[in-house]
Amino acid sequence: MNNDFEKIFDFLHRIEKLKSTFRYTRTASGGRESSAAHSWRLSLMVFMVADVLKFDLNVLQAVKIALVHDLAEAITGDIDAIQIAEHKISKEEKQKLEIKAMKKIKATLPQKMGEEIYGLWQEYEEAKTQEAKFVKALDKLETLTQLVEAGYKTYDKPEFIAGYADQAVKNFSELSPLLKVIKEQLKKEFQKGKLPW
Repeated sequence: MNNDFEKIFDFLHRIEKLKSTFRYTRTASGGRESSAAHSWRLSLMVFMVADVLKFDLNVLQAVKIALVHDLAEAITGDIDAIQIAEHKISKEEKQKLEIKAMKKIKATLPQKMGEEIYGLWQEYEEAKTQEAKFVKALDKLETLTQLVEAGYKTYDKPEFIAGYADQAVKNFSELSPLLKVIKEQLKKEFQKGKLPW
């Protein structure tokens, strides 16, 4: 048992880097948003939105997926969608780096726990289950929410933002009303900055 606790401590120590792994988005106060902060709010959104919309899915599974979906970034750093869109890195390269990182993370944990965390991450990546599709869509909506809060002055790629969550929400259409609410707020930010919508 002590050995398991040592492995868990080593894992927690390794993923602490998520607290200082910065994302493309900024916070309302102007600082850079961390991967850890993003994952925390996404996890809150999972159970709150599922409760409001009375989704027939395994909410605990979805929360677990949300908590681990960006763990690889503790090793790889954040490789954002803009880097991929601008061909700075391919989706395939990103995936290879993240698989390698997750295998490394998995190996540090007690076997059963490592397999569960790797499996949750893989479920998110494959997006075949309702839970994974739900979290994938909310992941994009959390990012849009952050962009609303940060404000138009932080939008260095406005042409990329307006349709950012559309495909993910299309894959989980029950979230369309939430996307509409967020986009209304986002559009106001675009108007404030006189940016084309």
